[in-house]
Amino acid sequence: MTDTRITPAELNKKLSDLSIPEKDLARYFLIDEEGSGLFNPRLQLNPETIVLPADPAAARARSDAALNFANGIARLRRRARFDGMVADGYDGPILVSEGDSWFQYPIILDDTIDQLYEKGFAVRSLDAAGDTLENMLKEHEYIEAIREAGASIFLLSAGGNDALGGGNLRAHLRDFDPALSPAAHVLPSFEKLLDHALAMYERVLREVEAEPGVVTICHGYDYVIPNAGKWLGKPMESRGITDGNVQRAIAVHMIDRFNERLRQLAALFGERVIHVDARGAVGNTLGSWHDELHPKNPGYGRVADRFEEAIRKAHATARAPRSRGLGAAAAPTRRGWSLHVGVNHIDPAHYGADAPLYGCHFDAEDMERIAAERGFEKRTLLLDEQATRDEVRNTIAAAAAELKAGDIFLFTYAGHGSQVPDFNSDEDDGADETLCLYDGMLIDDELYELWSGFAEDVRIVMISDSCHSGTVSRAARRTPSAAELADPTAPRTRLLPLDIAGKAFRMNREFYARIGRQPRGPDDRLLTRELDMPLNSPVLLVAGCQDNQESGDGIGNGRFTQELLRVWDEGRFQGDWKTLAERIISNMPPEQTPKLTLIGRAPEMLAAQGPFSI
Repeated sequence: MTDTRITPAELNKKLSDLSIPEKDLARYFLIDEEGSGLFNPRLQLNPETIVLPADPAAARARSDAALNFANGIARLRRRARFDGMVADGYDGPILVSEGDSWFQYPIILDDTIDQLYEKGFAVRSLDAAGDTLENMLKEHEYIEAIREAGASIFLLSAGGNDALGGGNLRAHLRDFDPALSPAAHVLPSFEKLLDHALAMYERVLREVEAEPGVVTICHGYDYVIPNAGKWLGKPMESRGITDGNVQRAIAVHMIDRFNERLRQLAALFGERVIHVDARGAVGNTLGSWHDELHPKNPGYGRVADRFEEAIRKAHATARAPRSRGLGAAAAPTRRGWSLHVGVNHIDPAHYGADAPLYGCHFDAEDMERIAAERGFEKRTLLLDEQATRDEVRNTIAAAAAELKAGDIFLFTYAGHGSQVPDFNSDEDDGADETLCLYDGMLIDDELYELWSGFAEDVRIVMISDSCHSGTVSRAARRTPSAAELADPTAPRTRLLPLDIAGKAFRMNREFYARIGRQPRGPDDRLLTRELDMPLNSPVLLVAGCQDNQESGDGIGNGRFTQELLRVWDEGRFQGDWKTLAERIISNMPPEQTPKLTLIGRAPEMLAAQGPFSI
């Protein structure tokens, strides 16, 4: 019998011949089940069609070399196809795609992007099987490709790893309990995986949003079917979940949660982001699926149909013509509201004396300037006698009444920190920490109550340059001497002197006792504590120092605000809130260490955003 197999060298020639369709090359490859990863299918050469060395190690080396070549050629093939369409006078919308194996399943399947090519769309593909959001952000190819191609639409497929357990689904499932619903078998840690994925998703969406007129189209996958595979079926079986219907219901819950949260995220960007709901497109039978995670070609075709509908919608809703057919899509509807408080002088009528500071006005004014530059449409600046308890509380309450999901409220405070006795027994140290406003102190219980009044998923950012503010607690540690208070050149901190703090409390005991005893809802613990019932919104605090430290005052700015402004560098800073805090900390003196604190609903997503971003 004649051996019809070809050599790896002959295969390379076929791969390099762009006139040969990929589907005609599929017979030379098999799936490497052991080597494949989650959404990262790996191929191996088919020994029935390729001549391989008899030695297994040599055969593996030859196969690896051929596959590396094949992966590179696959991208070149797509690039050549794109360039050819544009050169031939293509007049439709230019698309750039970045995605995982639903956008680039190597050779064996006609994935979503292959199907869109067949529909006549010119797609500049950056896709790679196994690509993750982390890789996409690290490589950062998509922005350059969008600009280079003049693209008007960006296609994004990512997050499947996290949506289906991050490659370790067993760790996010309970042992089977017939008394529990399928969804109840999914542990709360699964939502943390989604937090992680959506935080990175949002970073990508915000970067693309900055490109004028470009619309992003994303999706949340279809209902995968566990079937004894190593990514879904076997992890479920290891938890005693063997009933196929229960397995399917758990997968449905996970895919639904990812789609729901991705849809909510997309809504924050108005017409600039479209969420394609691919659920139900592939089919609910095993015959519709190539494996646990990937559709067969007809299923990919039906997913591509839904993408086509979204592409045509994005193209049709253009506001003004662009070179490639899409204009400046409607701007997102997210809003920013900010409140900036700077208290250099407090009212002796309430506190019994003044304890002047010098840099708080400058801090508040500089923070207000940043908010203006970042597009916060509503800004309030309160200095000294303007910064009363009623005015601060009313301003925060007004913002809470008006802001909606996706909006941001920024509250910056520069002034003294102090404490009063704890009257509702929610403090371990027996004291409620306070912000020293002009006519009285605002205690931390009140602040938490104000945060709880915001609508679901309004982002709240607080920047506090005051003593002992690491978690908005400012327990007193030392009292400045009379000489320090009298000498404007002497180093001083923003700690309200103990004698003045004590006098203020004694003079207004009933006032603070009444505030402290007021019920604050189902959970009285402070902003800085782990909450049994989280706030509806994420809250991020960047504080000027740790709980056991003091914040330095200055003639220009407070020491913390001075460093924040230096790192921010007039908006040239590139990074997220966590990176901003780390860079500030690295340049602060050892006796003053700023701190980042996160509470509320999915605060990690907020921390992963660019500072002061609307």
